Amino acid sequence: MALLQLAWWTVRSRRTDFIGSFVAMVCAQALVTACAVLLESGARAGAAAGGPDVVAFAVPFGFISLFVAAFAVAGTFSLSVQQRTREIALLRAIAATPRQVRRMVAYEAAVVTVAALLPGCGLGVLLAAGLRAALAGQGLFSPDFRLDFGPVSLVSAAAVCWVTAEAAVWSSGRRAARVRAMRALGEAATPRHRAGWVRTAAGLLVLGGGIWGLESIADSPGSSSDVNAASGMVMVFMIAIALLAPWIGRLAGAAFGGLCRLLFSGVGFVAGANLGTGHRRLASAIMPLALTVAFAAVSLFVPQMKWREQQRQDSGRMVADQIVTSDDELPADAVRTVRRVPGAAAAVGTTSTYAKVLTGKAGSDSQHGPGGDAQAVGDGPLGRVLDLGAANDRGTTELGAHEVALSERLARAAGARPGDEVRLLLDDDRVERVRVAYRYTRGNGFGDIVLPQRLAARHLMDGETLGLDTVYVRSAPGRERAVADGLAALAKGRHGQWRVLDHAAYAAEARHRQDASMTVTYLLLAVITVFTSISVVNTLVMTTMERSGEFALLRLVGATRRQIGRMMGLENAVTVLAALLLGSAVAGAVLVGSARALTGSARLDLSPSVTALIVGGAGALALATGVVTTRIALAQRPATALRAPG
Repeated sequence: MALLQLAWWTVRSRRTDFIGSFVAMVCAQALVTACAVLLESGARAGAAAGGPDVVAFAVPFGFISLFVAAFAVAGTFSLSVQQRTREIALLRAIAATPRQVRRMVAYEAAVVTVAALLPGCGLGVLLAAGLRAALAGQGLFSPDFRLDFGPVSLVSAAAVCWVTAEAAVWSSGRRAARVRAMRALGEAATPRHRAGWVRTAAGLLVLGGGIWGLESIADSPGSSSDVNAASGMVMVFMIAIALLAPWIGRLAGAAFGGLCRLLFSGVGFVAGANLGTGHRRLASAIMPLALTVAFAAVSLFVPQMKWREQQRQDSGRMVADQIVTSDDELPADAVRTVRRVPGAAAAVGTTSTYAKVLTGKAGSDSQHGPGGDAQAVGDGPLGRVLDLGAANDRGTTELGAHEVALSERLARAAGARPGDEVRLLLDDDRVERVRVAYRYTRGNGFGDIVLPQRLAARHLMDGETLGLDTVYVRSAPGRERAVADGLAALAKGRHGQWRVLDHAAYAAEARHRQDASMTVTYLLLAVITVFTSISVVNTLVMTTMERSGEFALLRLVGATRRQIGRMMGLENAVTVLAALLLGSAVAGAVLVGSARALTGSARLDLSPSVTALIVGGAGALALATGVVTTRIALAQRPATALRAPG
């Protein structure tokens, strides 16, 4: 109880020292609460109210939010403990045990978490309501969906944030408390430069795992899931960088500190010395800015890369003149109806399904193997309506009753070549032995497996019928207008639910779907970027205001405000440059891996304006924060700054 009272008194008496941790915790509570509220509301809502769509949105959003929140909270709480090393050293010198120090630090984190609970949860509910309104307005959520949640969401979000804060201060408090009592003040005056070997080994292990995982994904032509996995590696790399932060700060401080001494006399020497001795502070300031750059770049560019590759494959694949589709299923006889249209030379219907190529031993119960979206195609000349980029010597893309075609990605993952017999797991969980007829390269946006509809029809669930999703129509030479008019007449007549699209309309519909998908991306990016930007500002304010006493001493020995401002300008520039280089390196590695998974090439085609916006915006935010905070710190009289706590 005495330690809890001491923690409460410490937080109350040193509000300015804990304000950064409080702000980080409020933002984390808001972000995690919004995700929890959406997830619980989506789980309670029925299918008619769009509950599954909400859950599908909330799960990845929650995962990303949890990572970013944990990253920011851990950073600010660790920095808070690090800044109070001298105070903890004094407690150790007057006989406080390491266990008491760790418990006091843990209680302080609990006090800040409780203080942030009410504003954080309130902002989280408002954020959830705002996201619901925005996504419903874009047609991505059902207008009937309403927020419906109980205390479980709020308690879960608070528990997650509390555990994250305790984990952060446990590591920092353990490091500060394990110094021997007689050496405590010496350690506080001259912090040790050595990083723990366990942390270093863990960082190298995570970094190596990230490189191996990204290389493995990039080496095989990828589907959307592969590219999503590649883009998710940004989190793995940022965890590795956070673990290796002391070494990164030390390296950046030594390298850029030497440049400051070389290029700027006087002030550059002082700035270089500060960067060398304050490498942990430098690392703490670098991390959130690097995360902002890496996350923003990957979130913006990966969807654009996927869209460009799909556009390229769609353009090469589409040979049909007209595409017939519907908001519901097309009837099974739609192909026969279309073929009777005057001028129609070929019509082939397709039905979307899912299948998996089993790679386990025959006769075993294992259902392991690569799977993907599949297209069941009807009888007819498939090659006359779709050019899949087939690699075969048969001269035809039509399939026999027990033949399938596999995309290059899936065939490589399954180790299947043309002519091989494979076991295919279909919708009813029954296995069919089929022969691989050929492999094809244009599977993005279409499917990884092509199989005959007669084969798919034998594997329907009880009571199901095999309808059609799309009918692709090819006109006879010179009869394009007649076919278009004939299909339009069908859509206006007894087949009023049909939609007939030409190439331009088909591309426009694809762009509309892409725009809807990018709306979600931009919304997620906006929410996360606001949070990470607050974290950047928060960390820079904490690291600058901590040095008010140092600024006061410099002024008392004759340094002017302008000289101190120039010194801090150099240090802030180094912080920004190091963070931008680090964030760009992470983003570049992930984007190259994604490009290789999509196209097989490491060449990147990035928008210069978007790149400049990400890098310039992050850098400008950090530099502006440093300038403003330094001026505020220098506004105090030296005597007042020296009397301040810490």
